[in-house]
Order: sequence, then C-alpha cells, then structure tokens
Amino acid sequence: MASLRFLASLFALIAVVALVADATPALNGTGPFEAHSVINYWTELAPASLVATRANIVSMTFPWVWNPMILSVLTAPMSVLFGGLALVCGYLGRRRLQMKVHVN
Repeated sequence: MASLRFLASLFALIAVVALVADATPALNGTGPFEAHSVINYWTELAPASLVATRANIVSMTFPWVWNPMILSVLTAPMSVLFGGLALVCGYLGRRRLQMKVHVN
C-alpha cells in the first residue's frame, strides 16, 4: 500500500512538471499551449531505445499490440497519462476503513 501511494505521488509530480513545461510558453506569450505526448519526449531523449522497444514488442508479441494499443497510450499528453496513473495508484493504495464487527 505504501508503495502505491509513493508511486501515486511520483506520477503526480511528473504530471505537474509536464503540465508546467507545456504551459510555460503560453504564459510567457512566446507560443501557444501545446501538450507534448510521451512518445515526443521519448523520441527527443532516446530515439534508439524507442526503436529497440518497438522491435522487441513486435517480435515478442503480435504487431497489432504496438500500433493500435501501446502507441495510442504513448500519444496521449504526458500530463494526462501520468495524472491518470497517479489517480489509479492513489485509489488502489488508499487506506481502507476497518470495520469493527462484534459477535456475541
């Protein structure tokens, strides 16, 4: 449970940083708001690992797993994707209420 709460806070931090990075040009007046996707950042930072990951997924599974399924997730805006992951991990890692049952 604690690990899911930690992941939720880490994903929320990544989502906020990505949202601020996308909104900064619009707030400065230097350009429009443009939400970057995960695949855009991945292409800019490490294009060789993106190609290798695609080749491994296509070789280990069916080709349709990469193109419609994984690629549709990677083309989502980074702040939305990591915000959703933060919500899911936060929900799954929440503290549950303990019910007190008294049996006589």
